[in-house]
Amino acid sequence: MAELPQLFMRLPSLALAYPTDDPSEQATPDDALGIAAVLTEAFEEPWEVERVRRELGPADGVDATYVVRDDGRVVAVASARHLPEQYPQAGYLHYVGAYRAEAGRGLGGLVTWAVLKHFRDEGLGSAVLETDDFRLPAIRTYLKIGFVPEYRHPQDQSRWSRIFPLVLGRRQSPAARSDG
Repeated sequence: MAELPQLFMRLPSLALAYPTDDPSEQATPDDALGIAAVLTEAFEEPWEVERVRRELGPADGVDATYVVRDDGRVVAVASARHLPEQYPQAGYLHYVGAYRAEAGRGLGGLVTWAVLKHFRDEGLGSAVLETDDFRLPAIRTYLKIGFVPEYRHPQDQSRWSRIFPLVLGRRQSPAARSDG
């Protein structure tokens, strides 16, 4: 069976009430090692400083990366990416991650808000992202912020029908669990 594409979500408007107590800050080149460590754990694949510089840099459409620090250590990260040919007037929320030990602190949401504010300040009207079905805490955060799913694959409706009860705290009916 072919691997399914990532789920796609869109935030239709960046005209939102942004948190006022956001500890996120724009990353500096000195943060590359800390960012690599967070992304290695968050995505369960190796990230090195060179990969951070390559994939979170201007050559890949990323013009800002935001981090949250705890005692000087990077504990969460998200990047602001622009893909104007694919998503005109929309920013692309890219590589959001936090250490698992920090779960429950809302750090992924904090760096997400920082990126969304960045997009708004740049004059963009909306934001998009791609994510995996199993990233339930992230999906829950995106839904709370106002992102909505866009069905782009024939199986997306059934995928979302399995995800919604899990992230919204509702039991799945037997019909929703079937692959039909």
